[in-house]
Amino acid sequence: MINIAHVKKYEQVLSCYLGFKILKKLLILLFFVLTFALNTKSVFCEPASAQGELPLEVSEKYYKKESILQFNEAVKSWELKNTEKAIKLWEEAINIDPNLWVAYLGLGQAYDSKKEYKKSLDAYNNYLKFAPKAAPDRKTVLEAVKYLTYLLRYGEEAIKGEDYLSLVKTKHQGKEHYVRWDLSSPVKIYFYPANGVPNYRIEFKDAFLEGAKLWQEALPDLKFEVLSNSVLQKLSGKKTAEKEVIDRSQITVVFPSRFKVKGDPANPVAAQIDAQSFPIIRDKKDFRVLGVIMISPYIYFQSQIAIPLEPLSKLTKEEQIKKLKIISAREVGHALGLWGFSPNPDDLMFEGEVKELKLSQRDKNTIRKLYELNPDKDENILTND
Repeated sequence: MINIAHVKKYEQVLSCYLGFKILKKLLILLFFVLTFALNTKSVFCEPASAQGELPLEVSEKYYKKESILQFNEAVKSWELKNTEKAIKLWEEAINIDPNLWVAYLGLGQAYDSKKEYKKSLDAYNNYLKFAPKAAPDRKTVLEAVKYLTYLLRYGEEAIKGEDYLSLVKTKHQGKEHYVRWDLSSPVKIYFYPANGVPNYRIEFKDAFLEGAKLWQEALPDLKFEVLSNSVLQKLSGKKTAEKEVIDRSQITVVFPSRFKVKGDPANPVAAQIDAQSFPIIRDKKDFRVLGVIMISPYIYFQSQIAIPLEPLSKLTKEEQIKKLKIISAREVGHALGLWGFSPNPDDLMFEGEVKELKLSQRDKNTIRKLYELNPDKDENILTND
């Protein structure tokens, strides 16, 4: 919920003007007399929005006094937990002066508390439309807008429910399926040799595995086995030998220097991609440069995860490891069967950016329920073995 405690400062700004009430009236009167006499449009007569960005200072100098007074009364009602009265007063403030951007902030929070999410989202969007760029709550409201957008798209249960199992199905041949691994034996991972690849660090392999093992918190039976590629160093037919190792693996990991996007390795899209699962690896140069990015995530016999190194290289060494662990955990989450995304930003499998390597309770509940599904009762469950 958005915190608007700071709005009290606007009352203080207003009070300093009330102290000069008589002088203020005289100045306003003089202002309009001069304006009429000159018979011209003064820039000071135009609404603040007509001059570009609205002022950050909320006072009679820029906004209508009655609107500010209503706003302050609304804040008092909100603090007394009289939500209905606060909403009414904030709406009145906006009717008096639609430019009073802080009123949209309070209105958004009040409607959110009543679970009237569409009205809350509309109010927050108006806040972003009118509020100056330096407004103290702008970043928080942006997050609220993102959250409410997901909430309205997927429903409250998908956001706040115990799990998001209904969202992790994948499609194949026109049908939706749940996909999961057989955990009676270790999930085999193969790392393509990356020595010599620009920006690769030997620590990346361990970082990837640490991220992958995060799911063991929810699935105690989950084990990983890394397939060795040391035999390749002794064989002349390396490509053939590598293919044999790959065929035995269930998750293959490649660290390309950069993506090749639509034939153009300098394409800016490449620099924006953290990781992407691929149904097919288009090997052009020893698996280090990928072909056209493939969007379909339906891979249930073998998951292949590519993590481009160029974007990571722009981070500090510590940030690289942290980022890589998060990427690994999320991509392995897909490989284990969570092909969809969660609309809740607190979940590791959130469809937006994630900054913490942490499974939420919803993440744990979802993957546990996936592996508890009974294929005898639902034919749309595919188990890899």
